[in-house]
Amino acid sequence: MQDIFVPESSPADALVNQLHTVTWVTSDPETMERALTSGYGLTGGGWSVPRGEEKTYLGFSLDHDVRVNVFRKTATGANIAIRVVHIADDVDAVRPEYLGLFTGGATLSFPMNDLGKHEQRMKAIGIDSTIGVKEMDFTSPAGEVYTAAEIVYKAPDYAFLMGVTRPDIFVPTGPIDPETGIGGASYSTRCLHEAQQTMEFFRDVLGFEVRRDVVFEVGERSALLMPQGTRERFIQCFAPGSQTGYCVLMDHHEATRPSPAPGFGPPNRGIVMWSFLTRDLDEVRDRIAGHGVRILQDIAERASPGLPGGRTMIVEDPDGFPLEFGDAND
Repeated sequence: MQDIFVPESSPADALVNQLHTVTWVTSDPETMERALTSGYGLTGGGWSVPRGEEKTYLGFSLDHDVRVNVFRKTATGANIAIRVVHIADDVDAVRPEYLGLFTGGATLSFPMNDLGKHEQRMKAIGIDSTIGVKEMDFTSPAGEVYTAAEIVYKAPDYAFLMGVTRPDIFVPTGPIDPETGIGGASYSTRCLHEAQQTMEFFRDVLGFEVRRDVVFEVGERSALLMPQGTRERFIQCFAPGSQTGYCVLMDHHEATRPSPAPGFGPPNRGIVMWSFLTRDLDEVRDRIAGHGVRILQDIAERASPGLPGGRTMIVEDPDGFPLEFGDAND
């Protein structure tokens, strides 16, 4: 069976590498830390308080009361890092309820071997799934049908944490620690209205490969609690040469609901930023400049929690979602 997770390209072909860090702003740091450490086996680097330019660079005002912790898998299975920002101020959540139809950052997903066992683990620490384990049929690029499974948890700030398994004939969505049966986060999902322009931005400007772009109807018992029959465009974007750390765009057409928050990024709560490393930050900026994308923070030498030290910048993609880029060589 053809597997879209096995690349035909090389990492040397990538201008922008796979997803490196996902930023999640929360008003419930205790639950987030419990979910990521006890639930998924990640390790936190400790809470710190950003000052001055560090705070405004990430999208917060000097008056916001925030602290930051970066969680990652440190053993076998290391993958995407999660930058958790605890905001003590009363700010809007990007998603106002547990419903997949709302625009904005939606999910953060982890590969694992045993979804049922993991659900018991999460229940024991007070985190519930939406509907339990859900099996789904997918079609390969060659037209072959196979069944995968997922479980979706109600996480703080009305965003979702997930677990995913694929059939043994395929590689998992990311490397898995053989001792725990769980890997680091392997992808993140956003819901958009009219995803075409953002998909083209990832493909034509950032150089990502669109390895799946399909439209289907949501079946019964939606794990993201969407009505049966909802049309969904499902797009998976990979950096060249990668088989994990990918980005998913979901477009629910006429059923899409706008976020009530004033924006998709900080200081709003939820999944609010994707961060990437690049071999040529200046080229990324030049490409972006030709596509009318707004630059939130221009290239400068700065420290960004979770990324290697060096030059970084933050832009808004065509959907208005913040993307951070940093030098891969620093």
